[in-house]
Amino acid sequence: MIQPNNGDVVIREGYRDARAIFLLGTPETPDQFIVRTRDDAVSRGVAYAKFQGVRAWFAQADGSFVLLATFRDEKS
Repeated sequence: MIQPNNGDVVIREGYRDARAIFLLGTPETPDQFIVRTRDDAVSRGVAYAKFQGVRAWFAQADGSFVLLATFRDEKS
């Protein structure tokens, strides 16, 4: 099972004032960005992953991850 690498984008769901928020960050750093909708988080996360040439992941509540997109050059 593959997991996020350092530098990959990870989207997490959290709650603030009883409302869902979505946090974007990387596995090795604290969350860097907060958005209000899942669609916005996925759109921004995938766009940033494409720009950086990394993978975008969604963290599930059980600690597992769903790969949303990959822009890594797997050959190198």
